[in-house]
Amino acid sequence: MSDFEMQMLYHGAPTLYGLKQANLFSLPLPCLQNLKNEVAAYQEQLEKKGISLQYLYCCSKRVFFLVYRKEKLLEYFSNPKIKDFLIKTGYPLDVNQEAALVNTLAFLRRRIQKCNDFPHEIGFFLGYPSEDVFAFIEEKGQNYKLCGYWKVYGDEKAAVATFQQYTNCRKKLLHQASEGIPILSLLEAKQTLQEVL
Repeated sequence: MSDFEMQMLYHGAPTLYGLKQANLFSLPLPCLQNLKNEVAAYQEQLEKKGISLQYLYCCSKRVFFLVYRKEKLLEYFSNPKIKDFLIKTGYPLDVNQEAALVNTLAFLRRRIQKCNDFPHEIGFFLGYPSEDVFAFIEEKGQNYKLCGYWKVYGDEKAAVATFQQYTNCRKKLLHQASEGIPILSLLEAKQTLQEVL
């Protein structure tokens, strides 16, 4: 398994398996030149499975990738409160439409470059519960109840269960990949969620 595959599986397993709408992962920037062919091959193969893989952002030391499920992302952005917030922040008016997704991600990329960090609305892209993202923004990242895959301000019990699902999914897929099963085959396997979780 290559470094790229390891990072994509480790950080992207919930999205790859369909439990989550998007995940971020990164690799050292000097690796980018050597990864171009591998990334292009995965982009093509994952697209056939309804999964998109994009370069999101480069900083001085790392390159960040976004792996996402377009339908889930657009459905999440259809929530009126989220859509309204994103539009007020400057995202396209049709943020929840497939035709605008390229522009939406381009705007996110510009926001990251401008801030030189991830803007707080990144939580919406990653599918965190909206109440937690809004509270994170309002509380400026402080006063949370629990910190796991994200900072939890709302339903702790539901968050803990979700964290466990993500962790179990990651462990299972990494274990299967370490046994030599190709990532694309793992995604094709007709496993039940119970088998993975």
